[in-house]
Formats: sequence, structure tokens, C-alpha cells
Amino acid sequence: MKKNFLIATFVVAIAEYISALLSDYSIVISSAIVCILAGLLINHFQISNFENINNILTKNFLKIGVALIGIKISFFEFYNYASISFFIIVLNFVLIFILIKVLNSFLDSNKGMINLLGIGSAVCGITAIMAASSVMNNKKNDITCAVAVITLIGTLSVFVSPFFANLIFEQEQIKAGILLGATIHDTSQVTAAGTIFQNIYGDAQSFNSTISTKLLRNSFLIILIPLLTFYYSSQEQKNKLKFFNLIPPFIIFFMLLAVFRSIVDATIEVSMLSNWEKIVSFVSTVSKYLILFALFGLGSSISINDLKGFGFKPFLVGFCISVVLIVSTTIYLKLI
Repeated sequence: MKKNFLIATFVVAIAEYISALLSDYSIVISSAIVCILAGLLINHFQISNFENINNILTKNFLKIGVALIGIKISFFEFYNYASISFFIIVLNFVLIFILIKVLNSFLDSNKGMINLLGIGSAVCGITAIMAASSVMNNKKNDITCAVAVITLIGTLSVFVSPFFANLIFEQEQIKAGILLGATIHDTSQVTAAGTIFQNIYGDAQSFNSTISTKLLRNSFLIILIPLLTFYYSSQEQKNKLKFFNLIPPFIIFFMLLAVFRSIVDATIEVSMLSNWEKIVSFVSTVSKYLILFALFGLGSSISINDLKGFGFKPFLVGFCISVVLIVSTTIYLKLI
């Protein structure tokens, strides 16, 4: 077991190092996808058997990592742009919900995987997929496929969306930033796209609106996960338990951390702000690494041969969802 934990730690560290190194050259490679690919290859070539720790990685580490995400959500950080971006985020949620219902009806694909793609696209990419899968009990292959699709589409968006946003909103940089924050999936990808836009077009307000809109999207996890928990619980559980009894402890901790972060942000003295930011950064980093461990465990527990059966449909679904997000957000921002 110790050997496998050491291998997992080494893979996660290398994945994060590669991602950080390439980002210095404006090459965006998600450490999440590196961890999954490493796990897949290790399992495929039978380098080591991780069965003895996979349950710890994909369940325990994942739940703790998701719970700690709450420290990253502060309701006051995105207040300035909430009046503009809140409505379009809610509208996109509704449109994606309708779209995945339609796709599940017409496509002969795995409904669980399509649902994860919808959730990842609507909220915060990989983090949302991992958080949702912990209560939806999806198959590991579905989770891996959804993560791969979200990562690929999100990475492509990093390089295309900043130029598209400027083309559509050349004189309205705040709206350009909101477009980036409302349509790109993963937080790291949104940050990269916002940075590229700021570096090319030199507008700090656009970056602030990008990050604030993305934080607002991320905060919807607080609503989404309890609702999914309730929806996917058996009727017997629903009859016996009250709604909030169905919420897993790690989600309760997640919500409490978000509230705690918001309260501290509103009340902390300026002299203590630097120390508080360091604490938030440290907890956020721990959360990130725990989720990377979970993704490595996910990759090492499935077979590459099993993934070949998915074909192009998941990528088509992911592309359709992204197009809907971009079109609806663009139309809304043009009308206001």
C-alpha cells in the first residue's frame, strides 16, 4: 500500500509540475487530465495494481477535496458583477437541463455520462463532475469520459474564446469578460483565457468580470449537489428522512466553509488580510491535490479498452452544450 501511495504522489506531483511549467510558455495542459492518463497507462501496462488504495483515492480523498472547495467561494468577490451575470448563468442552467433531456431522448448513449457533461459545462468543469459523481454513483468509465471531453473542449476554448469575445464585444470589455466566465468550463481554463485576454487587449476590468462570473457559477454547487443528492436517493430514503438529512457530511462541510469564507472576508481587519489569504490559498491547494489523487485513482481503475466503446458521441454532446452556452450568453449580453 505504501508503494502505491508513493507512486500516486509522484504522479500527482509530476502532473502539476508539467502543467505549471508549460503554462509559463502559454501552453495549457490540465494536471487533471495528466493524472487520469497516467493512471490509465499504469493500469493498461500493468505496472502496478492499485486496487488496495483505489477506494481511498476515489472516495475518501475525493470527498475531502470537494468539501475543502468551499473555502474558495466568497459571495462578496463576485458581488459587483452578479447583477449582470446571475441571470445568464441561471438561464444557461435551464437551457442545458432541457438540452440534456433532449439528447438523452434521441441519442443512444449513456445517460449518466451525458448528465455529467451537462453538469460540468454548467458549473465548474472537472470539479463539478467529480462532486456530482460522488452522489450520483456514476460508472467510472462515464466519469473519465466526461472529464476528458470537458478538458478537451475547455482547452480549445482557452485559445479561441478570448479572440471571439473581443470580436463580439470589442468596445465592451466587461461583457467580454462575462462571456469568458460564463462559457468556459474549468476554473483554471477560465483563468488562463482571462489572462490571455488581458495580456492581449490590456483591460483589467475584463479579467475581474471573468473571474467574478466564474466564481458565481462555481457557487451554484451549493445548490446543485444537495438537489442531486435528493433526486438520486431512493423513495424509501425520501420518505424516512428530511431533505437536509440526505445531504452527505462532506457537502455540509463544503457549504459551511463557503459561508465561513464569506463572513471572514466581510469582517476581517486589513492587518490580518494577508494571513487569511495565505490560509485560503493553502486549503485550496490541499483540495486541488486531493482531487488530483482521486483522478489518478479513477484512471488506474479502468481499462483503455472499455473507453473505446464511447466513440465520437460524447464529444458531439459536449460540443453541442458549449455552442448553446456561447450563443445564449452572447445574445443575452447583446440585448442588455
